Amino acid sequence: MGEKIRKEVFDKFFTESYCPVEYETVRREFEEIASIGNDLFADGYEAVNLNRENFILYLTGASYCDFEAVVQEAMDDLNPEILDAVMDVTQSQPDGDEITERYWETGRKLLREFLLQLYDEVIAGWK
Repeated sequence: MGEKIRKEVFDKFFTESYCPVEYETVRREFEEIASIGNDLFADGYEAVNLNRENFILYLTGASYCDFEAVVQEAMDDLNPEILDAVMDVTQSQPDGDEITERYWETGRKLLREFLLQLYDEVIAGWK
């Protein structure tokens, strides 16, 4: 990659190329991670003490990272050309993370959306 890519160019490429990730894509793996029950949460917290607004805060670091990895893998599997572009830009340009922010932000939004859906469909029923 010889030329410098601008944020606007990457954003346009992302918009035109992005294949959306649906919760159904990650449901099985999310439910598998959640199957450890209260071990999802930091010591001293149980699902019965949590609610939809705060449960993400009390996930253990390992649980959160497991969910994050599932979302990232799903995004990348459905969007390999975007992943390649992100890797090229972040490795070749000192401001690569800022240029590819749309990709990273999309992953964060999906993670939150999918965790809330997991709460609604699985964790809320533990009470």
